[in-house]
Amino acid sequence: MASKARQAGYGYKELLADIKRGSYASIYLFLGEEEFLAAQGVTALKKALLQQDDYSWNLAEFGGKEIDADEVVAFLNTLPIFGAKRVAVVEDFHQWKAADTESLLPLLEDMPDYAHLILVSPSIDKRTKCYRALNAQGQVVNVSPLEAPAATTWLMERGQELGLKLSRKAAQHLVNLVGLSLWQLDKELEKLVCYKDEHDLVVTEEDITQIAIPGREVADNAIFRFTDAVAAGAKSDAMALLQQLLASGREPLSILAMIARQWRIIAFATEAARSGIMPQETGRELGVPSFAVQRALVQGQRVGSDGIRGALMATFQTDREIKSGYHPSDRALEILVVRLTEGLRGAMH
Repeated sequence: MASKARQAGYGYKELLADIKRGSYASIYLFLGEEEFLAAQGVTALKKALLQQDDYSWNLAEFGGKEIDADEVVAFLNTLPIFGAKRVAVVEDFHQWKAADTESLLPLLEDMPDYAHLILVSPSIDKRTKCYRALNAQGQVVNVSPLEAPAATTWLMERGQELGLKLSRKAAQHLVNLVGLSLWQLDKELEKLVCYKDEHDLVVTEEDITQIAIPGREVADNAIFRFTDAVAAGAKSDAMALLQQLLASGREPLSILAMIARQWRIIAFATEAARSGIMPQETGRELGVPSFAVQRALVQGQRVGSDGIRGALMATFQTDREIKSGYHPSDRALEILVVRLTEGLRGAMH
């Protein structure tokens, strides 16, 4: 079917519905930080637009900031070989220089009938000519991270595709345990497929507890709450959260590494903000979502530069004490809580 009309509020589900109807845009921009949905959407489009035999001739995949935009344009302006379509996929589009994005404009405004351009980017400056052209001529597919209710629904539907039967309660339990990363949730579903007997594919909360591995996101959230309690000088709350982390079976040095990492994120985000760098850019540099950077900025503002330096020094001292055997590891972490809460309380006054 010919190029479809652009829709607002368009996401992964709408894309799949259009593919099922055989309705395609000539240009797609997958916009957002949920890499799993973007990857699934790109794969679905490639399979729908091209035969497997066409991949060698009529599919080009580009990635990284060193791409020559002229190569993409030249590829799409070349007639298909032994096929009806030509598809170019560009990953990491946000890394392109302004001059390269500008050079795409003539192509965006006059795409050949046989050509399809698929761009993937976690973020984009919507003030640019390129974005305005993409939004006008193509279809923007929102692949922002899902909130917990949407992730729960996604889990139930994805589980059904794999032959599993998850109740909403079981799906919620898996989200609570693993976090909101769809990559990680999908891996856990695959493990459940192997774990369950083919004659009994109903997944229980006990099944999930038995085999699922708590996600880093969940651990990061616990560390964030711990750091928040520390920054507020709430020693009893911080100590309770520390005990929860220890009870989860994580090694004390692993917990200390996560605590130190959070304070490094706070330090880096605070300095970046002073230099006028936006949270999204800082997040890409650190490899964390932009909302994690924003949370770190709030914590950094609460304790100030002296407090951040003191916290980093305290974690370094605790690391030395554990590795030298000066204190048992559990006791060293408890002492760290006291140092941090009392030290940061002093830094705020």
